[in-house]
Amino acid sequence: MNLALPFALVGALLVAGCSRAQGKEAPGGPGPSGSAPRPAAPAGPPVAVNVHEVTPSQLRITAPATGTVLARESVELVSELSRRLRRVHMVEGASVKKGALLFELDASDLHAARARLRVQHRLAKLTFERQEKLLAEGVSSQEQYEQARSRKDELEAEMRSISVDVSKTRIVAPFAGTLGLRNVSEGAWVTPATKLATLQDTRTLKLDFTLPERFASAVRAEAEFTFRVAGSGQDHKGRIVAVEPAMQATTRSVLVRGVIDEPAGLAPGAFANVTVPLSTEDALLVPSIALIPAIKGHTVFVEQGGVAKSVLVTLGARSEDRVQVTSGLSPKDRVIVSNLLRIRDGARVKPVPTKP
Repeated sequence: MNLALPFALVGALLVAGCSRAQGKEAPGGPGPSGSAPRPAAPAGPPVAVNVHEVTPSQLRITAPATGTVLARESVELVSELSRRLRRVHMVEGASVKKGALLFELDASDLHAARARLRVQHRLAKLTFERQEKLLAEGVSSQEQYEQARSRKDELEAEMRSISVDVSKTRIVAPFAGTLGLRNVSEGAWVTPATKLATLQDTRTLKLDFTLPERFASAVRAEAEFTFRVAGSGQDHKGRIVAVEPAMQATTRSVLVRGVIDEPAGLAPGAFANVTVPLSTEDALLVPSIALIPAIKGHTVFVEQGGVAKSVLVTLGARSEDRVQVTSGLSPKDRVIVSNLLRIRDGARVKPVPTKP
């Protein structure tokens, strides 16, 4: 059987296929490594954008904080003795002066003990005076004289101790202020652990708040601050009077105390959002809407000769609608603030006036 004819036919077919493949070109011409290149993007019209020219501006650096409004003076009224409450003189919610009598405890046994001591002291005093005369005449001994004087001094000390206990049965206002609610009634047995009532001086108020340690060195006494309390849209003012010299180890923050000279509409215990001014400085500010989050931080688009250029920036302090740029921009740079989703680095842009 002659096999030459089939092999010749197969060879001819292979040669014809290779010739057709070499004569065929991909659209757009051959590319590197035999692959066809991508078609070039059409050059469209420039994107209309609004720009913000960067100029140095005054930036007021502030620190946010939270705190609690406190009374100027506040105390829980308690008894120093364990005794029966004899009489209540206080009126709930009333304003009282310093030293006003508020509660009176039963002191009948103390008065009786003091009366007994007075009798004993009278006798001891006469004995001492007699021994003093006898010693001067040489009739009495020094020992008898010392014993008489010691007895007199001992009774005087006991009388002073009883008088102190008697004074403690009268509970008075330690300062002028407003009384709170009464927690006991006449006839009740009270102890030093029994809370009788509260007294608060609200003529001026205090505000204690904490700041992170990075702001501690910038806080100064007599500096003013503003704050708001829950349920009120009004800004109140205060001034710093003292800063705790040591940091709180658990929170790494510093405790600051302020005074509110005009406490109208405020009450002790209220929660406050505080804004503390730290400094005022020249800074480069850009609108917050111009910032684009990036892997390494934030970027902005700067318009340069009709082309958008992406610039990595470092941020500083913030306000409600502006951000401080500490590096990456220079004065008179034109930052793009609109159509940010339609442009990329190197895109053609056309600045247009900002609508009023």
